[in-house]
Amino acid sequence: MLAWFALVASTHFAALLSPGPDFFLLIRATLLQGRRHADGCACGIALANLLSMALVLGALHLLPEQGGGLWRGLQWLGGGYFLWLGLQALAVRRELRMPEDEAAARGDWRAGLLQGLLASSLNPKLPIFYAGLFGVLRQAAMPAWGLALSMLWMGLVVLFWDLLLVRLLGREGWRRWLARRVAWLDRLCGALLLLLGAWLLLGA
Repeated sequence: MLAWFALVASTHFAALLSPGPDFFLLIRATLLQGRRHADGCACGIALANLLSMALVLGALHLLPEQGGGLWRGLQWLGGGYFLWLGLQALAVRRELRMPEDEAAARGDWRAGLLQGLLASSLNPKLPIFYAGLFGVLRQAAMPAWGLALSMLWMGLVVLFWDLLLVRLLGREGWRRWLARRVAWLDRLCGALLLLLGAWLLLGA
């Protein structure tokens, strides 16, 4: 059980490292609207992730025990989605481009919070992603308290990583380092997603 939690946590963090919609939202907020606005945006993204995880855990709680038709359907959905994401990450060839100008004025924290919350909450892929992750943990027979602790852990990881990212993006050297390694981060995330997707499909 602990080994599967470690794999799920690693996949979750790799997905944070691999640039996605929230990642680019933070880049623009940091460089174009300032750190104060970007900090609020990071908190909004973390709150949206917590809400999505709570929604997924509530839905899983209502499902019958493992072996039922609904549970197998969720496994197929999550496994197929992870395989699709993994293949996309392995096949993509992209460059990370940063905005040219950096804002000098300090933005508004509450406006950033609302922007991050709305942007992540309206992403329909977020609940599907967490349904797959928690589906793996449930299939590994993790108890309810373990699922709740996993939700808290992943929520805090999103918050602290995004806040750290806002500060790192203020450093030109780190932005260049990230731009050079975006392809490697995509490959890492893709491999972990393929592994989790195969596990869910085989379990179904």
